[in-house]
Amino acid sequence: LPALDPDGRSVLLSCGAALELARLGFAASGWRTEVDRLPDAGEPDLLARIRPVAREAVDGSVVARAEAAERRHTERRPFLPEPVAEDAVRFLLAVAADSGVYAYAVERDDEKLDLAVVFSWADGVELSDPAYRAELAHWTRADSAPDGVPAAAVPHVPAGEPRHADVTLRDFEAGITGGQELTEVVDERPVYLIVFSAADDRSARLRAGEAYARVSVEAERLGLASSAMTQAVDLPAVPQQVTLHLVGD
Repeated sequence: LPALDPDGRSVLLSCGAALELARLGFAASGWRTEVDRLPDAGEPDLLARIRPVAREAVDGSVVARAEAAERRHTERRPFLPEPVAEDAVRFLLAVAADSGVYAYAVERDDEKLDLAVVFSWADGVELSDPAYRAELAHWTRADSAPDGVPAAAVPHVPAGEPRHADVTLRDFEAGITGGQELTEVVDERPVYLIVFSAADDRSARLRAGEAYARVSVEAERLGLASSAMTQAVDLPAVPQQVTLHLVGD
């Protein structure tokens, strides 16, 4: 996606998520695995090798995670007005942490305002770009194509009635009319988790994608919906702004 993902950051995040889910599938089938990330500098597209190394008994929690992985999906409908329980937030933060990757819950009002400003700016920049709008229209599908975002999963927001969310969400209706009618408008109260890494190289991006997959699977196990807000990584200036705020704190 040259307009939406010019440096391939989101591709690596997506591949990291696929890697995590593949390892979970092996584990649920009774295989302990080892992973070699970026094993061959001469093959930059070879991101990882998964090696099954031994059979082992399958723990019930592994089966539960694998079943949750089968159910999980990106939720584009409005989130509920009730806040997420604090113990669930702490658990998801712990799930994300691994090998230089961490998560941070945006909870203070001033932090939410900062996030809202940055996302609003990023969303405005993208929507003003004809190439982005054309790419979004191509990627949002009304047919039964296996790739892309199906129109049936996109909420239709009536003109003049924006969603009541603190932080701007991606407007997929810039590409196609949503097929999911919203019956009511609620004051959404999701928790915003920022997954970040100590470095910003290919390995770190891959591991950040793995962390996102773990969070989304465990959120499903907790009965929570999840959605990736990727305007935060589409434009280089956005991660830089988030980094400055985290360092400043």
